Amino acid sequence: MEKRRTMKERPIIFSTESVRAILDGRKTQTRRVVKPQPVLRNRLWEWHTGGWSDGCNPMFVPGYGMYNRMPYKTGDRLWVREAFLSYQSGAESDISEHVVFYGDTAPVPAIYPPQKPKLTSPMFMPRLVSRLTLKITNVRCERLCTILPEDVRAEGYDWSDRSFIEAWDKLNAKRGFGWDTNCWVWVIEFKRVEE
Repeated sequence: MEKRRTMKERPIIFSTESVRAILDGRKTQTRRVVKPQPVLRNRLWEWHTGGWSDGCNPMFVPGYGMYNRMPYKTGDRLWVREAFLSYQSGAESDISEHVVFYGDTAPVPAIYPPQKPKLTSPMFMPRLVSRLTLKITNVRCERLCTILPEDVRAEGYDWSDRSFIEAWDKLNAKRGFGWDTNCWVWVIEFKRVEE
């Protein structure tokens, strides 16, 4: 009898612009850098960690002989972490009553009581406050620069204006994975789960 894999749920950080694109229905895909990056040995792409064993899902890229553990799986869920503003009304109560999502604010000061609002990094958003849950519908591995025009649109950008490349470099170039490196990425396709 085949063992059934249980669905996993994990957090994922998105920029304010990406959150807006998801809410608008324009973003159904994201790319995340493969870590560690594979190295080319004997005309085959290999990971430094070497090989794979029972219990991990191998990832094969046809023509490259590349295997690796796939951290994202079809059917799993991602709960979105985004920048948010929090304030206290003076009473201790549920944090969700004191949160305004940064992507929804314009202008910020107009929506707050006299206390000074505090912008909180997405890293610190608790699951309780997250408003977006995504279901993974497909995962594949590819080189960054092989992205197609329809994939750029699925990322929420316009192919003709290089905005995707600029956004990618803004988030990843300082970490050594700029567009010009043509790094390996996980391509995660998803759909929004209405809860």
